[in-house]
Amino acid sequence: MAVARILFTFFVTSCAFPQQTKYPPTVNLTPDEVANEQNYRQPLRPQFHYTPIQGHIGDSTGLIYYRGEYHLFNIYDQWSQRRLDHKQWGHAISTDLIHWVQMPGVLDKLIDNSPGSGSGIVDWNNSSGLRKGPEKTLLIFYTDYKRGTCIAYSRDRGRTWVRHPKNPVLAGVDDIRDPLVFWYSPADEWRMVRYETKGFAFYRSRDLVQWTYLSRMEGFYECPDMLHLPVVNRPGESRWVLVEANGAYYVGNFDGEKFTPEAEKRRTEYNNALYAGQAWKKTPDGGSPAYYLSWMRYPLEPRLTWNGQMSFPVELTLRAFADGIRMCRQPIDEIKNLRISQDSWRNVDTLPEIKGELLDIRAELEPVGATEYGLRVHGQEIRYVVAESKLRLGTTAAPLKLADGLLRLRILMDRSSVEVFADEGQVAISDVILTPKPDTNVNLIASGGKVRVRLLEVNYLESIWL
Repeated sequence: MAVARILFTFFVTSCAFPQQTKYPPTVNLTPDEVANEQNYRQPLRPQFHYTPIQGHIGDSTGLIYYRGEYHLFNIYDQWSQRRLDHKQWGHAISTDLIHWVQMPGVLDKLIDNSPGSGSGIVDWNNSSGLRKGPEKTLLIFYTDYKRGTCIAYSRDRGRTWVRHPKNPVLAGVDDIRDPLVFWYSPADEWRMVRYETKGFAFYRSRDLVQWTYLSRMEGFYECPDMLHLPVVNRPGESRWVLVEANGAYYVGNFDGEKFTPEAEKRRTEYNNALYAGQAWKKTPDGGSPAYYLSWMRYPLEPRLTWNGQMSFPVELTLRAFADGIRMCRQPIDEIKNLRISQDSWRNVDTLPEIKGELLDIRAELEPVGATEYGLRVHGQEIRYVVAESKLRLGTTAAPLKLADGLLRLRILMDRSSVEVFADEGQVAISDVILTPKPDTNVNLIASGGKVRVRLLEVNYLESIWL
């Protein structure tokens, strides 16, 4: 909580809630409108998901891990709900991926031409030649929409940033954006994958400034990420994973020049609330563990002085299933540090009254004749439909075959969002819920028969904010 306490030193403590107002498509915020909202206690404010104190938050970008600190950058407009008029990169730092200190934003709408997404690295071996002093240089690669791929760098652990004098380091402005830079250890070189007109293009570099084209893959859209992960239930095996903005991914192999998929494109997340995710690379080669964060998109909601939030961080793993190797996601273990108390039940057919606002739920449900069954949490039905072999959250459905008939769920419930992970995290559905007075009950649901609760564990969480 010390991190949150530092942040709140600067905030006043009113919890007024603005009246419903009709706004034009671009919603600019005035100082008067936000003066009484410099806090994290508003009725719809997420309590264990990161949001800036005000304004629009967008793509997760430039994620860097260095010396015990996680740097989160994101597309940001401090004075608007639509990131149009004052666009820059927002910045926050955490030591545990749970509690965050909001830092001053970097880049500039005019100088950097409404900067777009990119990536961040630690220059471990001083490939750029920029290091001066004891700290390794941190670099962010960003999109300048009128010049191409540009660099800003920091020599003081990410506290201040300087634009590279040779910007742009790679030209390209017509439907070209989102450079993702990573270390490729077999060649002792850097690689970049960048979105270029409905595809991803690969480049190589030794100095992070001079880039050479390698290859291209068609059929991708925006915000690439590239990971090299072990297959956890096949010791000794590993695969590369290429991910696009909506979370769709290929599992395959990368030889340093081109990526070769070994199966069709798959999904883990099946709703459209999450977008433009990225992983922290904790080691030079970007391997395991891979902690991933996505932007959680809000509809335009004039009652709020912020718009959007980040998802809860998940760990990405590769697991072999009957239909191939799939990428799974599960909430990071650090969430246990937010637990206040816990209730649990085993092998029961009914549940007592369960109520809670901030919840981390684990469930194992076994149908006893039920054709549809699941849980209702905060008024949201999470339902498995046996005849369809699908998991449903609202109108969103995800294909899910249960090998042993047990529905295994992990559910995170915050004031404005629900995140559902099923069957080791191979399927996930997330959604935004902007209901001023939500139902805080947890109920068992079943139709066509009964359902037995093999396990239900409800963890009650505390806020990350004071």
